[in-house]
Amino acid sequence: MNRTEPIPSGIRLQRLIQNCHAEILGREKNNDKFIHLYSIGTYWVAFERSACWLNSIFLQCEISLFMIPDRLDYVVMASVSSDEFTACFHKYKISQEGFNYKVLEVKPLGTEYYQKWHMGAVRSVIC
Repeated sequence: MNRTEPIPSGIRLQRLIQNCHAEILGREKNNDKFIHLYSIGTYWVAFERSACWLNSIFLQCEISLFMIPDRLDYVVMASVSSDEFTACFHKYKISQEGFNYKVLEVKPLGTEYYQKWHMGAVRSVIC
């Protein structure tokens, strides 16, 4: 691959999950009022509770599942194209911003709502 070519989104996602899954899931463990977003090139992705919020904003976002060692259940990821995200994110208060990472403030997310959404997201992909 030529050094001037951008790294494909799939490879960027794979690296993000491999290198940062513990940090990402740590952020999501008790997250109830932020959307943590990670740029993987042509998409922005969110995991777990942040994915729940992203899915409520972008009803057409893609839902994916993956497993990591030492975790019994699936991790849910939601992704939205960079173009769609850019057109909408200005509607939310940005509490942290970087080139490949943004944190948006949202209303608190209820645990029961999230758990129901998570179960439904897993079912929608598996079934």
